[in-house]
Amino acid sequence: MLLYALSALMEFLMNPDVAGVSAPLFGLYYVLAAPLVGLLGAGVVFLLTGRGIARAFLGFVVLFSVCLVVTAVMFPIGPPALARSFNGPLANGLMAASDAYSMTVRVWAIVLNAVGGTVLILGALYSLVRDRTRTYNIFLAIGGILPAAGGSALGLFGYPDLFFGLELGGTVFLFLGFVMSSRYISKHEPVTVKVAAGA
Repeated sequence: MLLYALSALMEFLMNPDVAGVSAPLFGLYYVLAAPLVGLLGAGVVFLLTGRGIARAFLGFVVLFSVCLVVTAVMFPIGPPALARSFNGPLANGLMAASDAYSMTVRVWAIVLNAVGGTVLILGALYSLVRDRTRTYNIFLAIGGILPAAGGSALGLFGYPDLFFGLELGGTVFLFLGFVMSSRYISKHEPVTVKVAAGA
């Protein structure tokens, strides 16, 4: 949620009437957005699998995130390409500037978004099917679907106004899902207390 807040702050700051677009702001936005999706997926893996698999998945997310940051620093977008990208609505500019990165940079973000988003949505649905009382998974699944739908609306249909609304909706649903899951777990799953030997 912290990464969501920071990436949303970067989007806000890049508005022309706030700070405007700059290479540092967009670069920071880009390297924050993809890892957050991967980390959401990692959270689901920790909930649904053993620690070994979960740690391996988290290692994958960390490795790809580091590669994303390193390649984004090594192959930045030049000012002319950045200026060309942001000559219309902000949402269109974010997508065009993302496409302006070389595939050397983009491949890490694409994999993190695709794998993290898929694991988040399918994991939440699987958990719901396995235990219908865990209704918070509905909110988590919707929270994963809405931002993906916003990106599709922008990329496929050219509707920039839907992008930020669906992104906000996804954030709200994810937050509600996490709050509801915390309450469910504290109510239904007993806390294990380790007793020291000899106590």
